[in-house]
Amino acid sequence: MVSNKKCKEKLLKNLTTIALLIFSLEFLYSYNTQKMRFLNPRMNENIIKIFISAHKDFNNCRLNPVYNIVADEKSQLNENYNLNVIYANEGKLFNKKKSYGEMAKIYYIYLLYQNETLSSKYIGFCHYRRYFSFGDNIPDLDYIFSNYDAILLKKINIHVTVRENYCQFHICSNYDQLLEIINETKPEYYEAALKVSNNTRMYFCNIFVMKKEDFFEYCKFMFDVLFEFDKRNNFTSDKEVLNYTKKIFYTNINESYYQSRLDGFLAERISNIFYFKNFKKIKSF
Repeated sequence: MVSNKKCKEKLLKNLTTIALLIFSLEFLYSYNTQKMRFLNPRMNENIIKIFISAHKDFNNCRLNPVYNIVADEKSQLNENYNLNVIYANEGKLFNKKKSYGEMAKIYYIYLLYQNETLSSKYIGFCHYRRYFSFGDNIPDLDYIFSNYDAILLKKINIHVTVRENYCQFHICSNYDQLLEIINETKPEYYEAALKVSNNTRMYFCNIFVMKKEDFFEYCKFMFDVLFEFDKRNNFTSDKEVLNYTKKIFYTNINESYYQSRLDGFLAERISNIFYFKNFKKIKSF
């Protein structure tokens, strides 16, 4: 009886030890899997594509395989990058690259992938001088997007309303026409447009990570509005845009060239309208 009791106690103790060992191994496996998912950039290649807008060589971006450089011409880069380079002048890009700034690259990405299968669940966009500080380690995006709708830069307090800020630095009538276009062609966005216009904080730079389906919706909204703006002002090329700004800033040629990027300036504000309407929870970096 005593020996049987001791045997049972010993067996129970051994079973408990084995169970704890199995639990520990499962925990370590789970932890290391999550850690590897965070640390190993190649595990994220089919999860996200981040496009970098560039028009010259740069060395300060951490070269992660999920990044794709989007450049205008081959001559602008030395092609010594260990990642994919897309040249936006090959085929599909329209002729308002200067007026649109980095939005021209987003438009090219939109055209390139809208009719093709894109395996990545998330799309990111940044600039060669301004980009998310992920370094070599892309965070666990599935976890982030289970709690948030998008990843953006931190909102900036501009101390005046978005409309007032635009009127201080750019052509005020363009902004008012933008609101008019949204009211007429995208009425479901008009309330959001008014609220953004009266807000004193906004997102700058058109830098983001969002779900693939949201990216295509974003592009459709953005370019529907911008192309209508161009149509109403007869802006068929960068030349027409520059001629327009030269008439307004005829006493300052440098300012007229700067203001000729007007589609890009408007795009920053239109982006905020899209974010406000569609993203309830935003993760800021």
